[in-house]
Amino acid sequence: ILDFAFERYFEDSGLFGTIEDALVRTEQLKRIGVDEIACLIDYGIAPEVVLEGLKPLAEVLRRANTAQELEADDYSLSAQMMRHGVTHMQCTPSMARMLVQDDEARMVMHRLQHLLVGGEALPGDLVGALREATPAQIHNMYGPTETTIWSTTASLTEVPAGVACIGSPVSNTAVYVLDAAQRPVPMGAVGELYIGGAGVTDGYWQRADLTAERFVPDPNAAAPGAAGPVATRKMYRTGDLVRWRADGQLAFLGRTDHQVKIRGQRIELGEIEAALAAQPHVTGAVVVERQLGADVQLVGYITQESSLESGKQVDLAALKTELARSLAAVMVPAHIVVLGAFPLTPNKKIDRKALPAPSPGKAKAGEPRDAVAAVALSAGVQAEIAKVWSRILGVEGIGAQDNFFALGGHSLLAVQSHRDIREALNLSKLSITDIFRFPTLAGLASHIETLAGGGAKPDDPVIDDATLAAKSDTMSKRRAMRANRKARTG
Repeated sequence: ILDFAFERYFEDSGLFGTIEDALVRTEQLKRIGVDEIACLIDYGIAPEVVLEGLKPLAEVLRRANTAQELEADDYSLSAQMMRHGVTHMQCTPSMARMLVQDDEARMVMHRLQHLLVGGEALPGDLVGALREATPAQIHNMYGPTETTIWSTTASLTEVPAGVACIGSPVSNTAVYVLDAAQRPVPMGAVGELYIGGAGVTDGYWQRADLTAERFVPDPNAAAPGAAGPVATRKMYRTGDLVRWRADGQLAFLGRTDHQVKIRGQRIELGEIEAALAAQPHVTGAVVVERQLGADVQLVGYITQESSLESGKQVDLAALKTELARSLAAVMVPAHIVVLGAFPLTPNKKIDRKALPAPSPGKAKAGEPRDAVAAVALSAGVQAEIAKVWSRILGVEGIGAQDNFFALGGHSLLAVQSHRDIREALNLSKLSITDIFRFPTLAGLASHIETLAGGGAKPDDPVIDDATLAAKSDTMSKRRAMRANRKARTG
């Protein structure tokens, strides 16, 4: 009961700790519109002790009532939402996940009335997280650029079990689910999504061949000049696999080709493969997307010239640097794996499903492990950071000199890393920018130790092994209590 009471009130529902702790709590409440706080003060102890305890509370009141304006150069998303009183917001699912993982953004999201999410598949677990963070109506938006952005929409009233449906067409838009011969498929059957209507563009600039392939005649279109919702004689072939559900909504199932979406950006894997194959000593290249840890990442596979097979390999670090010169950062594979030969299907095509997962112990993030990267971890802070990185990056055997971003990390995973490390070490002073300032594990651990020790107040504890073990045990108990509460409340 005592542990439960501590968890319930100390961190969430009380002004406990230092004056600074109480100010953080009051500032959080102010940001979600609370303008009055009532405190329950227990008596039954010596009056002078009670009165002495009111002094820090009075100081909290004084400081909290001092106007705190946003910094003029604070252009963070949460600051912009506060500054302009944003009530409607549109973003990709990747950005939405980043927001719900950031404490300040979560508080500001409480003010939203409508949240439009689109640009990539919307997972059900993200919908649940958004439901907890904001009372806003959540709309799942779907539509390629070729149809002037949005073509279908779904207002989500419940948390879906898997990927959220993409809904039904907007006004002046027609959608068709067709087979390979462009014939309608029965309800519930899988087909390719075609889009017609007023939003369909004329085609690609100076790409007549690609225009003819993707913009095909719409047999259901009205004649030129005729009235009706369909105002174009062409429909766009999206390459997306869908099916009609019994409720008239479209379920999104994936892609018909090798085009993927990574963090909201549409990527042609063939373009990356061509860039890889053009590099010196590379004889073949295949790129796939893989779920690694908490994120979907691009993994490249290459074969090399036979003259390099005896003890030498393509310089993978230099290869990634060279790719970054011609490709957008999101298109550079997080891992590159050298193979003797590609696995083949019985009809001699490359078997993408049989490609092996990256082997971090040999070449994490496409970079050969060397003596520096293989420096062993020390116990305590370094070990805890390694656990967090391994979980979210899907990489094992991390060394002290390994770089978070070289292991496949990016800005969205940096937010998750920041949150998980703060929770694992019970360290509120760690800033999100510290993840970028100290990208190596040893560098970040040293900075954390400075925050907890050298840069702290004299009476603040230093995070040594014993303290870390105690804090880890406490956090485990708290997580267990949270799980029990959720189980009891359903």
